[in-house]
Amino acid sequence: MRHRWLFPALLTSSFCTAQVTGTFSLEKSTFAPGEPVFLSFTLHNGGSELEEVSTADPYSFCSGYKLHISRDGAPDPACFQGYGGSCLSGVLSLAPHASHTERILLNYRNNSRGDLSAPVSTPGDYTVDASREIAYAPPGRDSRVYTAPDHTEAHQVLHVRVDDALELSPAVYAPYIQQINSKDDQVRREAARTLATLAPPALEPLLLTFAISKDYVLKQFAPLALANLSTKASLSALAGMLLHTDPGTYEYMTAAENLGKTHDPSWFPVLLEVADQHGAMYLSYAAESGADAAIPAFLTRLQTPDPNIRTAVINALGHTGSRTAVPLLIGLLGSEANMKEEDGRNAAISANAALMQLTHVYAEQGSNGDLIPGWHSRWQQWWWTFGSTATIYKPGECVAITGLP
Repeated sequence: MRHRWLFPALLTSSFCTAQVTGTFSLEKSTFAPGEPVFLSFTLHNGGSELEEVSTADPYSFCSGYKLHISRDGAPDPACFQGYGGSCLSGVLSLAPHASHTERILLNYRNNSRGDLSAPVSTPGDYTVDASREIAYAPPGRDSRVYTAPDHTEAHQVLHVRVDDALELSPAVYAPYIQQINSKDDQVRREAARTLATLAPPALEPLLLTFAISKDYVLKQFAPLALANLSTKASLSALAGMLLHTDPGTYEYMTAAENLGKTHDPSWFPVLLEVADQHGAMYLSYAAESGADAAIPAFLTRLQTPDPNIRTAVINALGHTGSRTAVPLLIGLLGSEANMKEEDGRNAAISANAALMQLTHVYAEQGSNGDLIPGWHSRWQQWWWTFGSTATIYKPGECVAITGLP
């Protein structure tokens, strides 16, 4: 009799389904170049009780989404996208048999979540591998949705084509132009993100106003819009944000970052002055802009007695994409006899990381991130053997990393 009671219990549990489920969808499968591509995710409460569902900004790393977008025929990116920080989360109340839909712009390059993916942009066929963890619980004083929720996961693979044979109608952008005047912050933010990401040349006069807008929702997307426009006027406005925006703010830092990503040496003096005035953390952006032209200024700053600035300069050398920087960094590894002092060890560890950024060659570290005997001589031997033909990489160029012999 014991087995007769146990078997039905096991059978029932095996057919148990989640009360809250999720489904991904696309409005269509084929888009014109420059057309917004939104991935929709719909939560549905299939039960007869109210449920609370944990939610967060879908573009944040704590949203529960995992997206991997690959373009058919193109290699997957091999760079590690670091991410972290904090983000606001909340609770969505989902009534019985009710649904809630949110959207993610797949054209948008999201650096805050760490997904190894490329945005849907250039013509081609794309595969979107999407999943979302769903945490939910009945409402109650114990806030179970935070402490002990039920879990399920939605996972789908979808396909998108960007067809360059299709002609884009300018009317596509009309709803977003209207929505940037919405009183709803979320609607305004999504409209600004869409226009800034796609940056239609015909809308340059409108997008230039983002940089001087008193509306923070619009201004935070100004650096992205101006960089994507990439015209003389927009890049001048981007540099102007470094003069007319408070240092340390999100829009100030992203303006410096995007100006560096132009790889235009003419902006190097501007970004170097920003770093000198507002913090060595901006040196990496100056390095991307200056490339070879940054080396003399960085060598001067390496003479500083401030170990924090020195470390920032060493890290910045790894962002120059300059072949000249490689032997300089190998020299900073120093001999093993000089590695007994803390400053020397820290300089060597930073130099090793910068060398990996430039060469995509990895030298292993000790279990605690410590130095490995022979680093200096091994890097020297590698440079003597492969230096003349080795590819030197800029930040964002993603290929597989190989081990240092």
